[in-house]
Formats: sequence, C-alpha cells, structure tokens
Amino acid sequence: MKENLVKTVPSSSRRWPAVVALSGLIAAGLLTGGVISQTSYFWGDGFAKPCVRTKSQAPLIDASSSDGKRFRASGRLFSGPGAGTQCTATLVSAPHPVASSRALVLTNGHCVRDTLKTNEVVVGEAAPQGWTFTPAYYHDNVTEHRTFAVERVAYATMKDTDIAVLELRATYGDLAKVKVTPRTVSADKPVSGQALRAAHAPVIGVDPGAQFLRLSTCRAKASAVATHEYTWLWKDTTRTDCLGISGGSSGGVVTTEDGDRLVALLNTVATPGYLGCGLGRPCEGTATGLVVPRDDTVYAVPVDRVASCLDPTGLRLDKRGCRLDPGQQVDVVFSGRETQSQTPGGPARWDAHVSPAATSQQKYAAFKTGPFGVVDCTDPVGYSRPQPLPPAGLDYTDVLPTGDRLHVLCAAGGPNAESETWENSFQYPAYAFARVDNASPTVPPKLDIAEYEDSYRVRPEFLLWEITFYEIKYGPRATTDCDDGDGYAPYRRVPISLSKAEAPWTVCLIGYDNANNATSATAIPVPSTGVRSSRSVLRLLTLGGLPAPSR
Repeated sequence: MKENLVKTVPSSSRRWPAVVALSGLIAAGLLTGGVISQTSYFWGDGFAKPCVRTKSQAPLIDASSSDGKRFRASGRLFSGPGAGTQCTATLVSAPHPVASSRALVLTNGHCVRDTLKTNEVVVGEAAPQGWTFTPAYYHDNVTEHRTFAVERVAYATMKDTDIAVLELRATYGDLAKVKVTPRTVSADKPVSGQALRAAHAPVIGVDPGAQFLRLSTCRAKASAVATHEYTWLWKDTTRTDCLGISGGSSGGVVTTEDGDRLVALLNTVATPGYLGCGLGRPCEGTATGLVVPRDDTVYAVPVDRVASCLDPTGLRLDKRGCRLDPGQQVDVVFSGRETQSQTPGGPARWDAHVSPAATSQQKYAAFKTGPFGVVDCTDPVGYSRPQPLPPAGLDYTDVLPTGDRLHVLCAAGGPNAESETWENSFQYPAYAFARVDNASPTVPPKLDIAEYEDSYRVRPEFLLWEITFYEIKYGPRATTDCDDGDGYAPYRRVPISLSKAEAPWTVCLIGYDNANNATSATAIPVPSTGVRSSRSVLRLLTLGGLPAPSR
C-alpha cells in the first residue's frame, strides 16, 4: 500500500455495473491436472500473478512396498488427447464382486467435467473416446503399466458432493489377471481429529518423470464442513492438512491411518495467492458467514453415498437404501450473482427460474431460503406452501436478505399441493445461491510497471477474488488529481504505454470486486520504485508454460 496516496473518490464517478466477465480463467482450486491447470491467469485481460506451487512433495510409493500392495487399485485417469486432463482414480466394488461384471473406478465429478452445474447429475453417459485408467501407477513398475479403456460414466455430480463412478470396458476378472483387485468403499465418514492417508498422482509442480502415485499422511481438521467454490455447494466435506497435493491429485483416495478403509476422495485446495472466495479459493459456510481457509488447506469428500449404492454386480441407483441423488429434481437456472444489498434498480433480488425436470411429474414447487452452511434444504420445516409449477416454469424474484452472506434458495418439486407427501422431493432438493456483499475490497489496487527503451508499460494487477475490475485514468503528475472523478474509464485489459519523454506520470486506479464494491482511489507514480525491465516481465508471463502475449 502506498501511503499518503489514497484518496476517496466521489460516488458519482463509480460506474454500474462493474462486474467483470471471467473469460479465459483457468481452474485452480480443483485438483485436476492438465496442460496448464493449477496455475491461474486472467489471460488477455491485464495482469494477474500466476500461482505456482513450491511446497514439498509427498513421497513416491514403491510398487514392492506394503503401501504399493495396498494401493494397487489406484492409478492415473486420463481424459484423452483432446482435453489432456489427468486425475487419480481407484478400482472399487462392493464386497465379493462378480468377476464378469464391468469394473468400476471411483474419482471426482469434476474429473468428468469441471463445467458440471450446481444441480447437475449425470447418469449412464457414454465416455468420450480416449479416456483410460492405468492402475498400480508407480514410478518403479513402468514396464508393467496396463491401460484400460473407460466405457461409460455410470454416475457423476458436483451437487452436494464431488463424485464420479466410471465403468471400464474391462471386467473385474480382467483386472485380477494383472493382480489388481478392487477396494471396498467404506460407509464411514472421516471424523475430526482422525489420522488419514491419501494416495494420489499429482502432475502440477512435479517433474514429468516423477508424476506417479504418492502417499500423503495427514489429519482431518474438521468434518461435516459446508464448502462453496465457484458454482458448487458441497456439504459434509472434510478439511485436512494433507501436504504435497496439487493438480492431478483429484480423486485420490483418502483412507484411515492403516490404509484399509477408503473413506473419502481429495477434491480441492485453497490456492496460495488468492484472496477471498472464488474459483481456486473454496470457502466454508458457518453460522457467522463465509470463512476463508488458510493457504493449502485441502478438502476431501466422503464416499459413503457411493457405498450405499454398490452391489456385487455394480452401481445400482435403484438399490434399496441408495443415497446418491438420482438427478430428478426441478431444474433451476440462476446467475449465482454477487451483489450489494442495494443496487441502482432497488433492493437486490433472487433471479432464479424454476421448471419441472424433464423426467419427473412435478406440478408444484415449494421454496425456502437461508444462509449457506446453516439452512438444511432436506428439512421440510420452513418451506413455503406448494404453488403450481407450470410446464414453462416460474421465476423466483423475492428480495434477497440484506446481510453479507452467501444465501441459498432451496427448491423442491412435487406431484401435488400436499407437501406432507413429498418425502422424496425434500430428500434431494435443488439449489440456487446468491452472495450479498457490501464490503469494500480488503486490498488496495496494484499496478505492474515494466520499463522499455522509450516507454513504461503499465497494467493493473487483478487480485482475485478481491479486485476483479478496474477503472483507470492517467496523466502528467503535476495536473492529475485522482480525487477528481472525471476522466475515469473502465480498464479494457490492454496494457497502456506511457512515453518516457513525457514523464513523470500519475496513474489513478479504482478497484472493484464482483459485487461492485469499490476501493478508494489510489495514485501511483510512474516511474516508480520496483519497476521491472521488459525481460523480467516476459519471464513472469511465461511461468507455467503459458506464452507471453505478442507485442
């Protein structure tokens, strides 16, 4: 922060709306490994520092060790040459599987598609061509690696949890021929304080020749945590202190300390370098509001729901007692907006459109709202009386609560006006959410300044997720007053060149978050201390293998 250079800008100079569209942002928190996953940029829209992991790696597992024998069912899931996404997956089954049954592997829902929507459930979808699974994926048995084709997505969702069950073209008998037997999925959940182990195959920050299964030892720091990241709401997650977790670790099995019981899957991490809550920075919903976790906090999702749906022949969603969401609730379309409680158009409102699911006879709908992490959408208490739900759907536009919280809209569809008969409807309700945020960004604007032969190249730094949009003006230092609201314009994510011959300059910045809360105006002198040469800027932009923009 630059002392004595921060001034208050008149409210008349603030422009509505100031919410930036996040095109080109690469997922960071989710532990999928890809060509550039786990390193985040605002590509082409100014400048954002990449988040490159430097923490120590978990030790590799030796194939002949006791852990190597215990985790042979785990290995590399590859999404094919097109997407190039890599995750970790594990062969699983109910006790005593039928040898001729198609083999199942367990991984994260976002390994199937990290674009899965808040309420989306995938059942029985053909896997894209080129998806493969390689079990016993150790560094010292490469000549023995055997790859098996993925035939079908038996189940995948990021609603409430982050789970996928994939069906291989091979059978359990085929896997047994290469000495790979399935793991039994535990009906138990991790509990706070429990010692855990995690087997996973990270790729981000790992040399290509060392991207094999590793073993992390860790502890559950909290259980039954409500976690929000980007468009997803998860409940019952486990907060852990697992280390050595990065892109490619997604879907890695989390077991009890003895390695025997498979109780969870790794799913996301609080990426260092990010601020607030957003993609790459999951936050926890509590009675007091959203809580930002510490850097490198790793979350895992329990697998007890999967255990409830397995039998010796495979995954059975119609099995008595199966608790996986069948994906038959109402469809909800909403923006997931971040907003101040008062907008230029009046009080902020919900913007959800609710319609019947194509596969269900839902003629009525009921609603309730509450803070994320507090409201229980599966509890019938608090829902409105059912109202008719026409085939074209209806809009839910009630005024949002004014408190700074992540608010959840619970939506349940049913066959009639008597909600007392809606047991199945309330078991798997659909959601919308909106975040009310009236607080200014917690950090001041920052400007990256690069020196060239005849000019200074300047561009504001986006500080995700506290500053996602800028207004800017600049001029001669002697005549430029950042306190004057006139002359500000939206920053269009194109670097600005300032002539050395006309220096010194003053660059004025106002930063905004996604709810359009503004910082005070910041005046930054150019030239300034800390100016980088053009060579150092090019080096920073190419970290992680991302090419520098053409000049």
